[in-house]
Amino acid sequence: MGFHYFYEKCKFELEWEQLEQEYTAAGMEETAISLMKLFDWQWFCSRRVYENHVQDFPSEAMSDETANSMLLKKFAALSVSFGLEDLNGRYDWIETIEDRKLYQNLCSLTYADLELLTLIVIDGYTQAEIARLYGCSRNSIYKRMKKIKKILRRG
Repeated sequence: MGFHYFYEKCKFELEWEQLEQEYTAAGMEETAISLMKLFDWQWFCSRRVYENHVQDFPSEAMSDETANSMLLKKFAALSVSFGLEDLNGRYDWIETIEDRKLYQNLCSLTYADLELLTLIVIDGYTQAEIARLYGCSRNSIYKRMKKIKKILRRG
């Protein structure tokens, strides 16, 4: 869902009211208590920034969540959908690419690179899952994907 600032700030303030009382009762100095509160506040703010910039991509199966997803609304132009049942071969998805240069670059990929890209783009595997499937390290999959991206970006 994201970071609900008001709710989280109220929780933070309530927690710190209790902590200040405990620290004062334990004999801590005011400066030490305020430094600890400042540290926690900075952590709170960094967590807020992180939570506001990182979101899970909504599941396609959850139509209500997908329809209300701000992430999908913001990046609707980047979304592509086509029926896999309309495709005859494993790599027929390439034929749906409208950008001529990208299409040519995809056609220049080796079979192994095309299979890797298909596993990620069409089948939805993560790089870690593919590494386990191929019996290699995640780093080697990462490097191959980096190479593929470089090929696809060629002008």
